[in-house]
Amino acid sequence: MKYSLDYDPPAPALKVRFNRPLSDHSMELQVKIDTGADMTVVPERVISGLRLIPAGRVSVSSFDGREDRRYTYFVNIYLSNFEFSMIEVIGARRSDVLLGRDVLNLLKAVLDGKDLDFDLFDP
Repeated sequence: MKYSLDYDPPAPALKVRFNRPLSDHSMELQVKIDTGADMTVVPERVISGLRLIPAGRVSVSSFDGREDRRYTYFVNIYLSNFEFSMIEVIGARRSDVLLGRDVLNLLKAVLDGKDLDFDLFDP
């Protein structure tokens, strides 16, 4: 898969489908692979669009060290040939999704920045 040129610098990104567990409500969004994110972060419009119900709360720290408490939500994630059920995510004011290590650690990710190419495998 090719890096997306929508980011500066280019970043590994792909389209992914999200759905509310036990429902057929779904949305497809651009996902940026983020090995620095502990958890997957979805835009707030996903939470309202899929009518997700809060599942819990976690403390999060942003890249600049600010701490905050956020609600968590469960979603099912479908990317490439992979399906992940009941992934706990948080919401944020952003247009794309950050796919964090909570999902990435279930896969083998090969990032080839020199050729702006990446692959995801089932280990």
